[in-house]
Amino acid sequence: MTDIFEGNENDIRPLDELKELLSESLSRDDTPEMVAFRQFFDGLGAQFFSADEFMVLGPSHHAPGACNGKNGMPEQALWDNVAPLVKAMDAIRAHMGHPVTITNCFRNEDYNACVGGVSGSMHKQFKAADFVCSSGTSADWAAAAKAVRSNGTFSGGVGIYNSFVHVDVRGSEANWDNRT
Repeated sequence: MTDIFEGNENDIRPLDELKELLSESLSRDDTPEMVAFRQFFDGLGAQFFSADEFMVLGPSHHAPGACNGKNGMPEQALWDNVAPLVKAMDAIRAHMGHPVTITNCFRNEDYNACVGGVSGSMHKQFKAADFVCSSGTSADWAAAAKAVRSNGTFSGGVGIYNSFVHVDVRGSEANWDNRT
């Protein structure tokens, strides 16, 4: 059984620090794996996002601490799983009318455990993204995600956290509020 709640997901930093840490993920060299993923991603028709934004390794991967260097890129066998997520995130971005920053997408087993994700996390399947927005609150962002979900763009989970929102494409509706 898959956990409905995705866990504490404590892979977050203050916005100014977050942007700096995530830029390290987005400045990856053109490795053969990344070139292949970009070609795959180009076929998905994303309007607002790049392939590199969906390959973000997460802030704790780059920050000093226990999770530093623990994440990696998903195996090619998982890439098809991200297609409905790309569609969902594009629709959320369009609905909100403000830039959206994906802070975390795929997580390998070690990284997921390190940042407090549950064992059945959708992140490990390349079916989830945590995001922040340049305007509003996490409650506003979650409301936008739920509105997009209610119009049939995706079927999945929406979790509200203090400073970010989790969206996944698990195939069934799930909601949780992990704000403290």
